[in-house]
Amino acid sequence: MGYIIQDIAFVLVFGTALYLFFSAVFERYRFLKLAAPDPTRFENPGKRFRSFVVNVLGQRKVLAEPSGLGHFFIFWGFLFLVFGDLDFISFHLFHWSFPWATSPVYLFIEEMFSWFVLVAIVVGLIRRYILKPMRVEQTFEAGLILGLIGTIVLTYFFATGADMAYAGSTGGWYSPIVSLIARWFHNVSKPGLLAISDICFWIHILAISTFLYFIPRSKHVHMIGAMFNWYFRRYEPVGKLRKLDLEDESIEEFGVGQIQQFTWKQLLDGYACTECGRCHVSCPATLSGKSLSPKHLILKMKEAIVAEGPGMLAQMAAGAENITSAPVFEGVFTEDEVWACTTCRACEEACPVANEHVQDIIDLRRHLVLTEGKTSPEVTKVFSNLERQSNEWGIHRRERAAWVGDLPVRTMAEVEGKVEYLYFVGTAASYDQRSQKIAQAFAKVLLAAGVDFAILGTEEESDGDSARRLGNEFLYQEFVQKNIEVFQEYGVKKIITTDPHAFNTFKNEYPDFGFTAEVYHSTQFAAKLISEGKLKPQKRIEKTITYHDSCYLGRYNDVYDPPRFILESIPGVRLVEMERSRNKSMCCGAGGGGMFKEEGGAARINVMRAEQALQTGAEIVGTACPYCMTMLIDGTKANGAEERLETFDVIELLSQSIA
Repeated sequence: MGYIIQDIAFVLVFGTALYLFFSAVFERYRFLKLAAPDPTRFENPGKRFRSFVVNVLGQRKVLAEPSGLGHFFIFWGFLFLVFGDLDFISFHLFHWSFPWATSPVYLFIEEMFSWFVLVAIVVGLIRRYILKPMRVEQTFEAGLILGLIGTIVLTYFFATGADMAYAGSTGGWYSPIVSLIARWFHNVSKPGLLAISDICFWIHILAISTFLYFIPRSKHVHMIGAMFNWYFRRYEPVGKLRKLDLEDESIEEFGVGQIQQFTWKQLLDGYACTECGRCHVSCPATLSGKSLSPKHLILKMKEAIVAEGPGMLAQMAAGAENITSAPVFEGVFTEDEVWACTTCRACEEACPVANEHVQDIIDLRRHLVLTEGKTSPEVTKVFSNLERQSNEWGIHRRERAAWVGDLPVRTMAEVEGKVEYLYFVGTAASYDQRSQKIAQAFAKVLLAAGVDFAILGTEEESDGDSARRLGNEFLYQEFVQKNIEVFQEYGVKKIITTDPHAFNTFKNEYPDFGFTAEVYHSTQFAAKLISEGKLKPQKRIEKTITYHDSCYLGRYNDVYDPPRFILESIPGVRLVEMERSRNKSMCCGAGGGGMFKEEGGAARINVMRAEQALQTGAEIVGTACPYCMTMLIDGTKANGAEERLETFDVIELLSQSIA
């Protein structure tokens, strides 16, 4: 009779927990169905499955940081605990074990992983509530979840130890921890052992049931969301933004003004977020005291869809044609946080669950700019300058080729397009006096190597990157159409540019509009010339140099080695790295239109980056982007260190060495 009551109680408790778990999971799935479609996420199933295996089962991105080791053991320990719990429950309810549960090898692996889970939980509690690093928050929910997992493991150990003592077994090599607990219990009476086993069993079941309830209703929904997020990750170039269809006259709003206007994949990011804070401590906006945190941005998306979802489902059930929700700029996001982003992708690079933050920011900016017509005065001025003179500074377009001076540089009109390469100079190197020296240096390099090239001169338009990253897709697509017309008129097949932003948009985004070409950044091309023996740096530059990775060259396009190859090819150069370099490099602050916006916060991003360069003891900071150069020059001046730390483009240093 006692066993029947226990079985009924188990079915009621555990059955209720399973119902609450699956009903909440299904509800959150229905919320995703309310969002905008994203058909690109179903391509390349084989590649997606491999990504799932490597990053979910293998935990590769999690293990990119030492703290990820604890998560690795919790993850795998939990998988073993699932199988162990099936046997644990079966044994206590029906006194029957699954075949695998009697294998010494399985028992040893399960027990070791369970022990590692306990150790990881203790370390996690100490780290979160005692050491308190910036990236993690001391929430009750986090402590409760860790406590529940610990309770599940401990009650398994003690119940199994009591069962072993009751059976008079001493265990073996395959069960060291449970055997030790059984020895502790060896003087306990059999009724006492049964009581210990039953109490631990029910605490165990209640802990699992509570955990099941909390999983879909807490940050631990990432246990489900992260798996799907890795499978549906982006396989388009990371530097590519989603194209807006501006020809569809039925579209009245652009960007995201209501939560369901995000795509289902964007909202899935919220379910996948582990709240680990890696993005939080990588974001230059967060670190400089601005209102943006990529972690909180993603979490606010999740909170908004969970809050608005039931009401939208009710509208759908009532047959509403257009489902609406509260405007996201009235209580979810602030305009300040949206404009604080530099689009550097440090958050995405750091994220262990493949969240994609930058497109979210751009979609929100598009709504502000294109639908609501809201921009700051400095951004409005940038748009006006671009519309009138095709450059952000508003300098007359006839001055675009003034940097050439006495250099024997031809225009495409002069050669009627009959050259191998178009050197697309870009607005910064065309108009900014300091950056013009980069264009001059690169022209000298190309001439010295005998490269067949020409420029567009006054026919060159803005590449449109600033307009697009600031949310003005209309203006961006105007520039795209103008540029493509000129490129096609001259039969352009190969483009070289000193501007990483132009490099990125030509390479990754212009194909959406029907134009493809071989696109090279100046450092890639110059490194190629050196390796082919067409250039040979000879003059010594006896300087210690640190190199700053441009976000749009590095994280966006994985170009890390060519600039360093060039520097290491110059005799006398001693290359030292900043603590934050390559894919972990810190943004200069210019990206996403940051070059042209007023910067708030407790500190300036470019000043912080200049401080990091100064800490290396270098005499020169090398750049590969005219915007980065401007920001770092201003940063060193703000630190009063312009005489200690000079700033040169890598191409300028190469030009000095071959002159």
